[in-house]
Parts: sequence; structure tokens; C-alpha cells
Amino acid sequence: MSKILYIQTSGPDTPERTASPFFLATAACLLDHEVTMLFTMRGTQLMKKGVAENLYVKEGGETLQYFIDQALDAGVKFLVCTPSLDLNDMTKDDLIDSVSGIVGGTFVNEEALASDLVLSF
Repeated sequence: MSKILYIQTSGPDTPERTASPFFLATAACLLDHEVTMLFTMRGTQLMKKGVAENLYVKEGGETLQYFIDQALDAGVKFLVCTPSLDLNDMTKDDLIDSVSGIVGGTFVNEEALASDLVLSF
């Protein structure tokens, strides 16, 4: 089993960049890897209540919520970077219930060093 960290920096303003990290994280979990997704910068907006249900990855396609649900069902863990909450004028109360925790820069660096693979989107 490998440990994989996906760092999501893209937000709702680039919907075409949002589904792939969830899809890849889901696939990795299904292959029995330990998978964490970290949301920072504009990616934090994807974890805001009400956003994913109304964000279409492509016209006529699935909403981002579809991909989030698949990732959660597979066992992907969601974390949000503390400073990005302020950047996006959000608080912990704005986040969906599926967010496992809010972490700072020290955790992000330590998690990246402890991971076998780190991918950023």
C-alpha cells in the first residue's frame, strides 16, 4: 500500500480541472492505497456547502458532487488548509460535513514528506 496526497488548488472558476483529482483519488483508493485530498488556494471553494451540487464539470455532464461521492465511498480523506479558508472568506462552518479536518502548513509539509506520491491540480 502506498500513501498518496492529492493537492487541489483549482476551484469552481475552472470546472474542467475539478473532476480528475477526485477520479484519480477514487481509483487509488480502490487499489488499496491510503489517499488524502488536500484543498488549498481556490480549491477550498469546492468544499463549500452548495458548490459541488451546482458545478458541472462539462456541459451536459455530471456535477462535481458525483465525483465527490465516489471518492468518499472509496475512502478518500478530505482536508482543508487553514489559511485558504481566510483567502476564500470562508469559515469551518461553510465546509461540507465530509471534510475530515482543517490543517496548517506544517501538516501539509509533513504529509507531503511522508507520502509516496504527491500530485497537484
